[in-house]
Amino acid sequence: MGIWGGFLHLLQSIFVVFTVWSGNYVFGIVLLTLLVRIVLLPLGISQARSMQKMAKVGPKQRELQKRHKGDAQKLNAEIAKLYKEEGVNPAAGCLPLLLQLPVMYGLFDVLRSFHYKSNMGWLFWHNLKSPDHTFILPVLVAVSTFFMQWQTMNMTPQQPGMESSQKMMLWIMPLIFGYVAFRFPAGLSIYYVVSNLFQLAQTTILLRKPLSGGSTGAEATQR
Repeated sequence: MGIWGGFLHLLQSIFVVFTVWSGNYVFGIVLLTLLVRIVLLPLGISQARSMQKMAKVGPKQRELQKRHKGDAQKLNAEIAKLYKEEGVNPAAGCLPLLLQLPVMYGLFDVLRSFHYKSNMGWLFWHNLKSPDHTFILPVLVAVSTFFMQWQTMNMTPQQPGMESSQKMMLWIMPLIFGYVAFRFPAGLSIYYVVSNLFQLAQTTILLRKPLSGGSTGAEATQR
């Protein structure tokens, strides 16, 4: 069967168990999503703490940007030094997303090949391997992606010279993901919406607790 085949079989088995237990495919996907996010929770906590640290060094980074304006090489060196001193890893926030990618690819394969029963759907969604042409899920994907981008942008100091690009991505990424959701299986869209909402709630709750000896991420951002 191989590692990937075994992983797909595991995902399908969990999906079937949750679907039978909940009574329909949509809630089966929701429960599967929550399980994945709970498994990844330690990484989510690490991601939130990384965002707090990024927000905390924001004022210092902006000061460096003013001091070394016009000298990109010196500025990048000073920012790298600042990150090292403060224990900040800008790439830490990407790890949970990267670890979700195999699950998303696996779900795509599982949902596309799954044999659905007509009486196990919910509302508009009965065949999760087909795209949702009601536009409900694509819109939810786009909106939840926007708020995730907005949350990340507000908690992360803007990189020098990248302000306009970051603002552009705030609007472009939701449109891209919304379009993809319109073309991909509805089950994958359900997974993505629930995962985004979990991520938003998780980060909001975790950021209420300040870093030791510091303020909350929101307070640091407002300064």
